[in-house]
Amino acid sequence: MKFLKDLAVIIIVSVCFGAAIAHADNMMKAEFRTMAECLSAIKSNSGQNLEVITDKTHEVSGFLSNGKGFGCSRKESGTKGVYFEGWFMVD
Repeated sequence: MKFLKDLAVIIIVSVCFGAAIAHADNMMKAEFRTMAECLSAIKSNSGQNLEVITDKTHEVSGFLSNGKGFGCSRKESGTKGVYFEGWFMVD
């Protein structure tokens, strides 16, 4: 009997968690040659001002003026070399 109750709780939590994911915001994402290009593109494409929270040489992140998140981070790969990945949340 306890097993069935536990299973019911797991199913309910899974359904609620799935519904929360279904209503999540979408993300715009792109790659850039420099951190400055990344931040500039986020500002112009989102149409929002950037409120920086984390300001490091390898990562800049924070919130757009509409409260949605954004970030630019330094990446490195064998085929692409060094580049910056930028993203921001949209409705």
